[in-house]
Amino acid sequence: MFMISKETMQSVMSLRENMADPKKGSQCIADVENMIEMKESHLARAEWGSCCGNIRNLVPQIDSELRLLQNILETLKSKDGKKAGPLLDDYIALLKKSYTPEPEHW
Repeated sequence: MFMISKETMQSVMSLRENMADPKKGSQCIADVENMIEMKESHLARAEWGSCCGNIRNLVPQIDSELRLLQNILETLKSKDGKKAGPLLDDYIALLKKSYTPEPEHW
């Protein structure tokens, strides 16, 4: 299992709240685009380090996250918020299943 920062998880949760406000549609799109850029960067790094054993397990994880984020983005751009919300819920569930919150003392 991998670790996730509280800030990252909070940003995903705040995105979910913002999706409920139609006035924040463009901000939600920008947030998801930013998340995709970060995940693509993480994926490239994980693929470069695939010769190092356990990091290979990270590649399919990040790839799954990227697919979900791209689906969310497409749905947001089509202005179908009713579908984007459940997709983001799936993404949040994947994060909760795959990541452990970072320890308090960090």
